[in-house]
Formats: sequence, C-alpha cells, structure tokens
Amino acid sequence: MENTNSIAEYNGHCAFAVSTNKLDIKGGKHSATIDGKTYIFSNPIAKFLFKILPNRIQKADAAWAKNG
Repeated sequence: MENTNSIAEYNGHCAFAVSTNKLDIKGGKHSATIDGKTYIFSNPIAKFLFKILPNRIQKADAAWAKNG
C-alpha cells in the first residue's frame, strides 16, 4: 500500500468496481493515492483502468453516495 497513514476511500472496496456500480468487491493489496486520498483495488488492472479512464473518481463518488 502506498500510503498507510490514510484511510481508504469507499470503506476499502475496490475503487474501480465502485466506479462501475459494483459495491460488493473488496479491495486488495493494490492502492493509489490521488489528490491526498487513498484508493484500494482488487488487482493491478483495476488500478490501471481507474487511472486512465475518464471521470472514474466522480463516478465512484456518485455510486458510493447513492448506494454505499
């Protein structure tokens, strides 16, 4: 984990999965700190896609606020 002093967003669920409205996938050992927030991912591909696809943070925030 890149930043062990920060609390993970989305209660430790995989941030990429949350951005696709899947709230049942727990994060794993992969993480990224973006704008001071730590996001956890179930695998390295999810981490990569979260970083390169547009508006992932906004989509995840909206899904979490609605369903989390």
